[in-house]
Amino acid sequence: MINNKIAFSRSGILVKHSEKVIALDPEENVKADITFVSHAHMDHLLKREKNTVLASRETVDLAVERGVKIPRFIEQYEDIKLVDSGHILGSRAIVIGKNEIMYTGDFSQRDRGFLKKLEPFNVKVLIVESTYGKKGYSFPPTASVIESVMKMISEAYDAGMGVSLHGYTLGKAQLIEYLFQTWRPLIVHKNIEKMNSVYRKFGIKIPVPDKIVERSSELPETPFVYVAPTYEDVENVYYSIRFTGWARVISRYAVPLSDHADHDELLNFIKKVNPETVITVHGFDRELAKELRSLGFRAFAFSDQQLDLDSFIYV
Repeated sequence: MINNKIAFSRSGILVKHSEKVIALDPEENVKADITFVSHAHMDHLLKREKNTVLASRETVDLAVERGVKIPRFIEQYEDIKLVDSGHILGSRAIVIGKNEIMYTGDFSQRDRGFLKKLEPFNVKVLIVESTYGKKGYSFPPTASVIESVMKMISEAYDAGMGVSLHGYTLGKAQLIEYLFQTWRPLIVHKNIEKMNSVYRKFGIKIPVPDKIVERSSELPETPFVYVAPTYEDVENVYYSIRFTGWARVISRYAVPLSDHADHDELLNFIKKVNPETVITVHGFDRELAKELRSLGFRAFAFSDQQLDLDSFIYV
């Protein structure tokens, strides 16, 4: 049986597997044999990656489209599985060894359009993201979110005006466009369309927009649906709707549609995996680890660990 070890560094978590060191979504360059990149959001990509990258082909192509070149990459490695995490196109969780360690990366626990949820694996050690790991962050069913937005769009069209639907340029925007494609004309920001082209390359049926714009001043005066980046402010629309898991802390016209698991989904996923040890990372990792310990799990928060690059612990 292959022994695995885990170490905590300031740049993230390292796993020693079969005499190779694997860095899991490091925040900066770290000495390792392989860097696992779970997906192509910019906070998971390094500008000058020095190690061989383990990632999906979709992630590599999206990274290139975002200006991040990955010179050396592999899609598989001995005794390691990459599984769809349901976060965005190409996002993967990693299972190391004979179901010994699983690192989720960012993941979803609900099917959304063309995206499928991450299925649980029974592993000894689960390293799990905790973006919404605090009580109170529970999202309504996706169908109810879609229904409420459909009503808002209908109101705008009845008033003879357009709406802007805002999401992250990569990931959320493609889902928004897919879910609300029946409304026409469908207008898309050019930066979003760049990502759309990669999705279509891999067989995802993102609708072709009626118009591509660079700025909101190019929008028509008649009713429309405009899929816009989160950062863009759009005026002279009936509704400007932002799609985010943080909707509860945003004032008006934000709807809770997230690419992450909510608090309750995190707990349910961990219970199904039923690991011997849980390591929580990112977001509310301390809060989730504390709650897991109260439920009888052996759980540790990444942010509570002593960050010693040379101290690997056996698992």
